[in-house]
Amino acid sequence: MRDATRPELPDNRGRKTMGVHFVPGGQDALYRHWEAASREIVLACDASGRIIQATAAVARLRRGRAEALPGLLLWEYLDQGHPQQLKPLFEQAMIDGRRTGWFEVELAHLPRRQRHHELRIDPVLLGDGHLPGAVCILRSIAERRELEREAFAAAMTDQLTGFTNRAAFVAMLDHLARQGTNGCLVLIDLDRFRAINLRHGHEAGDRLLTTFAGLLRRITRSQHILSRIDGESFAVILPGESVAAGMRLGEAIGLALAEIARDAMPEELPFTASIGVAALERNRDATLRTAELAVTEAKARGRGRVATCPPRRMRLFWRWRG
Repeated sequence: MRDATRPELPDNRGRKTMGVHFVPGGQDALYRHWEAASREIVLACDASGRIIQATAAVARLRRGRAEALPGLLLWEYLDQGHPQQLKPLFEQAMIDGRRTGWFEVELAHLPRRQRHHELRIDPVLLGDGHLPGAVCILRSIAERRELEREAFAAAMTDQLTGFTNRAAFVAMLDHLARQGTNGCLVLIDLDRFRAINLRHGHEAGDRLLTTFAGLLRRITRSQHILSRIDGESFAVILPGESVAAGMRLGEAIGLALAEIARDAMPEELPFTASIGVAALERNRDATLRTAELAVTEAKARGRGRVATCPPRRMRLFWRWRG
């Protein structure tokens, strides 16, 4: 009986076809070559879902050699004893007698970055309508997932500083608001940065931004969330910390910035930051608005200050909005 898992190859009886000289037994040699080169794992199963044969590529799964698999149920082998995920899909495919689409399975026994695979179930339909089993094709999508992770990280990262960008910052602020997380937001606006760019050039401005980013990394904690949200604007989210803690961080940033300015900037162009601090609210926009008003208050006091939003400024804002 022909092996159902092997591709049907033409019997050319010694004739040359597509540059390959087929001789008796040549199909087996060609199949073995295809099997060794293929990145897909083929598992032949009977109608009950028990594996009856597998290609040698299954060794990549690190769960035994191909010859040791016959008799194991497909979902127990791939799903590590969680049949509620894979078993119904196999049973439905056998009822319908139709090939499934590709669906993802995560192989928990593999290293985290190698776990992502996708599976397709192809029922084998004989001429009399009998379904003796199915051929299941498994292939790794770990590289695709890695590329997706890299693309996502690139889309959410400021390329100059390595901090999260505004899109990621807004998403995180929204998530914290929906979760009702307590904490505070420190918003930092570098004073006179555009004048620095005009006088010393954009390359010098970029160096200053990366230097400031390094400063933030040194004086913040690992649980703080750092973002560059505009050209000269930065944000630090402090989950679970008070406004007083945010004020202390703002003061520390101001002192560290003074050290940078002393070494890097000419006296006629001081390098300072106006810093606003606000408590995280249950609404993302409310948190951001309060922090921005606090920055406005710091600038109104002469720049190079740390401030919260005073009630009078909030009242003026709502009066203007109204």
